[in-house]
Amino acid sequence: MKIRTTLLSLAMVALACAGAGGSEGAPDFQPTGGIVVASGNGARFNANQVVGPKVHIKQRSDGSWGGTINAGGSTPTPIDATFEGGQFVGANIRLSISRDARQTTIVGSVLDRIVRVEVTATEIRVRTGTRSENFVKLAGPGEYGGSQSMKLEGEAQQAPPTPAFALAMIGAFI
Repeated sequence: MKIRTTLLSLAMVALACAGAGGSEGAPDFQPTGGIVVASGNGARFNANQVVGPKVHIKQRSDGSWGGTINAGGSTPTPIDATFEGGQFVGANIRLSISRDARQTTIVGSVLDRIVRVEVTATEIRVRTGTRSENFVKLAGPGEYGGSQSMKLEGEAQQAPPTPAFALAMIGAFI
C-alpha cells in the first residue's frame, strides 16, 4: 500500500510540475517583485509565476494556476487552482485575497494549514497554525523587522492583492 501511495504522490507532483513549467523559473522569468526573509525563505514573482525555495507555481494558458508547495515534507505537494473574484480555490489551496484602503489581507488554508497574512504600510502580521509573527516597518524601502528581518522588493512593496503576491507570501511563511 505504501508503494502505491508513494507512486500516486510522485505522479501528482510530476503532473503539477508539468503544468507549472517545472521546478525552476522559466528561462525568460523576469521577476517584478520579491519577498526575502532572513531564514532563507521567500519568493520572487511576476504577474503569472512565483519561484522560491518552497514554492514553484505558474499560471497556465487557460488561466488556472499549477505547481508545487513544499511545507517541509519529503516531497512537494501539488497545487492546482483557479483564481476568480479574489479567491484561489483548488487542490490543496483555498485563499481569499482582499485589499481595502489600508490593508491587503490573505486568509484561508494551504495544504490543510490555516494561514492569515495582513500587510499594511507600517506592519506585516503572519498567522499560521505554528507561528504568529509581527514585522514592523523599518527605515529602508521595503524593510521590516521582527523575530527575523524581511524585505519586500519591487512590486511587493505595494502589497498588491494579486495571486502572485499572495503565493509569494505563502511561500515565505508556510
